[in-house]
Order: sequence, then C-alpha cells, then structure tokens
Amino acid sequence: MPGYFITGTDTGVGKTFVTALMANLLQRQGRKAAVYKPIETGGKFERQRYVSNDMEFVKNLAKLPQPVTEMNTYCLREAVSPSLAAELENKTINLDLILTHFNKLQANYDWVLVEGAGGICVPVSGTEILISDLIKLLNLPVIVVARPNLGTINHTVLTVKYAQSMGLVVKGVIINYTQRKAATVVEKTNPRYIADITGVPVLGIIPYMDADERVGKFSAPEQYLNCEKIFKVSK
Repeated sequence: MPGYFITGTDTGVGKTFVTALMANLLQRQGRKAAVYKPIETGGKFERQRYVSNDMEFVKNLAKLPQPVTEMNTYCLREAVSPSLAAELENKTINLDLILTHFNKLQANYDWVLVEGAGGICVPVSGTEILISDLIKLLNLPVIVVARPNLGTINHTVLTVKYAQSMGLVVKGVIINYTQRKAATVVEKTNPRYIADITGVPVLGIIPYMDADERVGKFSAPEQYLNCEKIFKVSK
C-alpha cells in the first residue's frame, strides 16, 4: 500500500501539522488514510497513562475516523529523544512491535502516513538505531518538512543527502511556516535552491495558520500541496 514517512529537518518544524494536512488531502481525494506515530515523547498524562498529543491533534484537525488507539505505539513521558525517554522510564522500544502495528494499518487502509520523532538522525534505541533505521524497516519513501527561513537550505540539503546515503527514497520537501512572517527574498528563493541542489521536488509551501485560520484554510489543503505530485511520487 502507498504511504510516506514524514520526517523533518529538526524538531518543531511542523511535521504533525503537515501530516494532518496530508491526511485531510487524501481523504478529500477519496483515499482511506491512516496516520501512525510509532513513538511520541512528551505525551499527555491522562487516565493513568501517557497518550499522544500529536495524534489527537491530527485526528481532530483532519477529522479522521481512525481510532486514536491505533495511531501510536509508544508514548513516553519526557520530551526528549525516544532513546533517552525510554531509558528514563526503563523501557525498551521493540521495533518488531512497531512493524506489526504498521503492517496492520497497511492491511486495513489505502494509505498510511507515518510521522517520525524529531529529525532523521534522532536515536530510537541506544545510539545504534536511529529514525533512519526505522524508516528502512517500514520501507517507506520520505517527505522532509523544512522551515522556510534563513538556514533551511543547509539543514534541508543535509537531511535529504543523509537519507539518500542511507538508501532511502526522498520523494520531496514540504516548506512549512511555523511563524507569521512576510516572505523576504530568502523565503521566496529557498524552495528553488533546495529543489535544484537536492534534485527532489518541493511538494508544497504551507503558510502559517493560527487556530482560528485553520477552520477556513485547512479545509482546502490542495491550495498548499501539489496533489498530482504527491499521489504520483508514492506509486
């Protein structure tokens, strides 16, 4: 089944929002879409356990019928790397369990969008298993979420080139504004530089949206994402 692994150039670049937008887009195109975040750190304590803030956000914003209970495998307390968060709780992250959950989603949905934790080199287990290893295990093409501003060329090119050096297929980059900011010549030209240097397309540029703006703007994700390229690159 087609799908993507959504990673970022860093933490806080808007992977969760982009994942929600893509899920909404897929649903609007008539696809039965699932979202999965194998590991979340910094979860919300509720009903005697930690639950995924990110997946609740995605489910509510994208109006997914998917049960939130199947959207996350590990939800850990501390907002640090998965490896350190698991160590602090004396837990072990079982990749076989993640793969089993992912395979079930693939069997039941048309598309599966998997959101990573932090960037592509974040440690998952010890220092031996990184997010890039998790992507290889799930065998998904990658979409990189990047900031629009100064410095993003370097961060994005390094992320794409590292992923490719690990044998991963990078299908595109999505630029996401995490702050309200008028686009200067830097923001206007960065997408072109990133596409030219990496050789992968920019699949969308998403403007900043506050909570009120999402009500109107979020309902038409094709304004910001290139539907044709997104569907084509996963086939």
